[in-house]
Amino acid sequence: MDLLLKVGTVCMASGRVIEIDRVSSISHVDARDMATGKMISVPIAQVEVLPSTGIAQEAGIIREAEWRRCTELAKDLGAYSDCRTVPRAALAKLAKRHEMSVRQLQRVRAAFAKDSRASTLARKRGGRPLGFSGLNPRVDALIRHAIAKHYMCHEKPPKEYVVVRAQSMARRLQLPTPSRKAVLLRLNQELGAASDMAREGGPAARQKWRPRTGGLSVGKHLDLIQIDHTRADVMVLSDDRLELLGRPWITLAVDVATRCVLGMYISMDAPSSVAVSLCIEHAALPKPENDSDRGIWPMYGKPKKILVDNGKDFRSLALERGCDEHQIELAWRPVRTPHYGGHIERLIGTLMKIAHLLPGTTFSNIRERGNYDSEGKASLTLEEFRQWMTQKVCRFYHQRNHRALGVPPIVAWERSLTDASGNITSPPLIARPMDFRMDFLPFEMRLVRRTGVELKGSRYWHDDLAPMLNSDGPVRVRYDPRDPGTVWVRRSDGVLVTAALIGGRAADAIRTGKLDRTTRARLDAETDKGFEATDSIEVNARKATRQARGGQRPAKRSARPGEVSLTEPAPIAGTTSPNRAAVQLEEWD
Repeated sequence: MDLLLKVGTVCMASGRVIEIDRVSSISHVDARDMATGKMISVPIAQVEVLPSTGIAQEAGIIREAEWRRCTELAKDLGAYSDCRTVPRAALAKLAKRHEMSVRQLQRVRAAFAKDSRASTLARKRGGRPLGFSGLNPRVDALIRHAIAKHYMCHEKPPKEYVVVRAQSMARRLQLPTPSRKAVLLRLNQELGAASDMAREGGPAARQKWRPRTGGLSVGKHLDLIQIDHTRADVMVLSDDRLELLGRPWITLAVDVATRCVLGMYISMDAPSSVAVSLCIEHAALPKPENDSDRGIWPMYGKPKKILVDNGKDFRSLALERGCDEHQIELAWRPVRTPHYGGHIERLIGTLMKIAHLLPGTTFSNIRERGNYDSEGKASLTLEEFRQWMTQKVCRFYHQRNHRALGVPPIVAWERSLTDASGNITSPPLIARPMDFRMDFLPFEMRLVRRTGVELKGSRYWHDDLAPMLNSDGPVRVRYDPRDPGTVWVRRSDGVLVTAALIGGRAADAIRTGKLDRTTRARLDAETDKGFEATDSIEVNARKATRQARGGQRPAKRSARPGEVSLTEPAPIAGTTSPNRAAVQLEEWD
């Protein structure tokens, strides 16, 4: 659900209920504290939606056919999101398209207005449990075999032919004959991009299921953003500055209409779907950089469309489902059409030219680098490089005149939020930031056992998972590959449980892993302190001894009765000492 920052909206800010009076700037709103009645200025980043108990189904557990219905209905309802009333003729037309009554459509529209996620529109199944089939398993397998063999082919046979073939095969194998309805039900479940690829061929299927080719047409901010990765032309150091880490990777998101850098993620890890997801999170949510430097990065907002290249890191189920869940259109550039990524490519080129000013730069190529010692000149840590890039993006790139726009990107952004009367309309806030992040993280299906949730050879647990121990099916476990110490599981009541690492491969790696330079230096320093302390004890002891003796040798102590004198060695057993006076044994009275 999106939170519209308009006059009269009641929401939360820092634990207080407020009513928005006006948007005073691109980073603040004027609001009335509902408890005291006083007018206050509130940062937009602190504004939150009022708590709600409504729970929608998680996007990942909805079946493919139902998910396509939800996303298509969400697009149609989204066209009327700004309308208080919709003509009944339009409702009737829309209801007929989605095979429901007008009354049903009105109830669905009311629910969608409260929570504008596609999963809100998912129908709850009645009757038999989800996935239950009354057919003989052999008959079910026979039907799917008939579909694969006699429907998924270039000859494009009709559906009725598949029904007849499936029934004939069942009779010949002396199995129960499936009904026409049972065959068509399973056939319709297989319809989609894969069936069109098999029947129509690649070009026709791509024409239907992929974005059409053509130039980019952008109306306003957040209509379209482009995301891509690049390896920075600079070397960075570890936190202790003793180890050369290499060249970091940067994932950037650019708003095509205003050319603003909407999101940025920097890491030493190679490009992945996680980097893309974290970049989308940084783009859509208010920037954490504003907490320490107010107003440095005021851009935020959920994009309508994201254009990416065809790399593997842009094709994960979590990324696609996350975009579908929040009505973000995810599109891929046509193959061999580099001009479709021109905006992000130019941005990357601009920022890398700026990075060439840093010590430790590798420049663009070997010829430019010459005999420059990039490794030896490197002086910034990874975190310092992040801070440096943030300053250059926000206080240099955003402030400089953009040749294509005629104005700086920050001015283009401000103008896109300002209407003809001079009123500022800020982009809607993501109502549930944590849920938004979870929707984009990768996931795997796992069972909750008494020993914990097992994932990639490690075990995780939290006491809040105890009610799920007796569940029959697996649950969706979301994880962040960068941090093996935590996973997230959403219970059936909607509670998001953060489970901590309790054992397994990741825990063993933490216990037995190679010591880093910082830890080794700390241990060596303690060892050195021990040597310094013992050396000091020895020096002080020698000094005190010299002072006590006054330069004299220590007096010899007489041997006690029954004690061997230390002036000469004791005789060997079975022999007679040549100097019996040296060893005297006296009887004890």
